[in-house]
Amino acid sequence: MLVTLDKIRQQVAGKHPAIDSWLDVRRNLLVEYMQLAGLMPPYRKVQPTTQALSDFCDHLVDYVSAGHFEIYEILIQAYEQTEGKHLSLTNRLIDRIQDTTESILDFNERYGDIKDDEMPELETDLSQLGLALEERFKLEDRLVLVLNVFGNSASSEKSATTA
Repeated sequence: MLVTLDKIRQQVAGKHPAIDSWLDVRRNLLVEYMQLAGLMPPYRKVQPTTQALSDFCDHLVDYVSAGHFEIYEILIQAYEQTEGKHLSLTNRLIDRIQDTTESILDFNERYGDIKDDEMPELETDLSQLGLALEERFKLEDRLVLVLNVFGNSASSEKSATTA
C-alpha cells in the first residue's frame, strides 16, 4: 500500500495543497496501522496500548472525515469542470468508498475507547480493517485519477479507469 501511495503522490504532487496534505496523512495512518498490526520491523505481534489504539482511531476518523467533508468536495468540483465525462464511474466509486467508511467506523466504535481486557479479537479486527483500508485507498486513488483533477494525460486517465 505504501508503494502505491508513493506513486499516486508523485503523480499529483503540488497540484492541490489539500490533497497533498491528505495523502501525507494517509501515509502516516498507514505506518501507524502497520505498527499496530505488527507489520513493521521488528515484526512482532505485541498488544498495543489502549492509548496507541485510541490515538490510531482518532487519526482514522480524522482521515475519513477529511475525505468525506473536504477532499471529495474538491474532487467533485473538479469533476464538474470535466463536463460529466465519468459520472457513472464516479458515483460507483463514491458508493464503494461509503461501504468502507462503515467498516472503519465500526472498528472505531469498537476500539476507540477500549479497556485493556476488551481486546480479544483485535488481531482479527485489525486484519479486517486492513482489507477495508486497502479497498478504500484503491478507490480513492481511482477517484483522483478518473476525475483528471490534475490535468494528467489521457494515458493516466485510462489506467485509472481500467485499474
